[in-house]
Amino acid sequence: MSVYLKPKRAGGRYSYWAESTVSGAKSTVPDELNVICNAFFKCQPVWWEGKHSKRSHPIKHKPNRFMKTIIKNLTLVIIGGIAACASSSAFAQAQTDYLYMGFQNQTGGGSADYIINLGPSTNIVGGSTVVTLSSDFSYNFFTNVLSHSSSMYGGVVGGNSAANPTAEVYMTLLRTNNIGNPAVAGSILSGTATRTQDTLAIGALSTLNVPSTTGAGILDSNKTWEADVEPANNNSTFYGNVGINPDSAVNTTTVLYEDLWYTTDSQQGTAHAQPFTYEGYFTLNLTGSTPVLTFTPLNAPAQFTQRPTITSIVKSGTTVTVISINAVATHQYQLQFSSGLSPASWSNIGSPVTASTTTVTNTDTSEMNTQGFYQIQAQ
Repeated sequence: MSVYLKPKRAGGRYSYWAESTVSGAKSTVPDELNVICNAFFKCQPVWWEGKHSKRSHPIKHKPNRFMKTIIKNLTLVIIGGIAACASSSAFAQAQTDYLYMGFQNQTGGGSADYIINLGPSTNIVGGSTVVTLSSDFSYNFFTNVLSHSSSMYGGVVGGNSAANPTAEVYMTLLRTNNIGNPAVAGSILSGTATRTQDTLAIGALSTLNVPSTTGAGILDSNKTWEADVEPANNNSTFYGNVGINPDSAVNTTTVLYEDLWYTTDSQQGTAHAQPFTYEGYFTLNLTGSTPVLTFTPLNAPAQFTQRPTITSIVKSGTTVTVISINAVATHQYQLQFSSGLSPASWSNIGSPVTASTTTVTNTDTSEMNTQGFYQIQAQ
């Protein structure tokens, strides 16, 4: 919506009409601007003639410097007021079972927090494939919060209160081990949380300024992530109620891995506590030319880090046992055979074997004293 004043020459004088792009009606102003425009447009417009005025006619005047200054300033006030309203409308209240990623730079004196609406938890956790969230992330917003600091802090929170009716909490913890193997947590969270703690923690997020749209991010100059999520010694914050800090240090020269943990409790009372369950991990990689943000569910296949390497071939009777290293748990490895290498003609031997550790063992029970070559194919 925009409103401007339009000069119109009539009878040797200038009339200033208000036009709204919403209604298009002249001599009218939207209700939202009545307060700002009261002196010009409300009830009895004023006839300006130099320093004199009469309350009887529409706005008309000779275009003197006094009126031009008023019109210019009024236009600026109107535009500025509308811009401010649009900015505040970008904020919303945290929604039930949505996940939000936030960054704050309290230590470095940041002027704003960066908060991203990642969307419903059901769209992210529980699957078996990596979820790509890179389009949700703004490197410009991130560096705005980072400013001149070497690092800042960020994490993910979400859940719902007991009124929904089961209390649930999602939160992240720095992942330091088992990188590339989503089936195993890379952090240790041995604590528990009661239904009351869950509800209070989610209640702390009720005043968090979050984007209303999934996939959107905002710079929050009120710094509500810093105020409502992380402070530890405050029973009105997320951290203060759960007792665990969801934020980890992050900068532009490292890859951040954070495990996502979840707890739920439908039992009343503070004596009943439930453990946290590992759900997978977030990866934020800012070291390349393009930022990469993903979530890897615990049921997703582990990432390949190296090629499998055969370290042992042992024949016993008509059975050949082939042992390989550099395997990745949850992936399958197929033994193949070729009688020559110029050219090679590989054929599968037996069924693929699913690795549970970094070592995998395949067997060839059809060996007939034929000279040839083996290789392992990762799947």
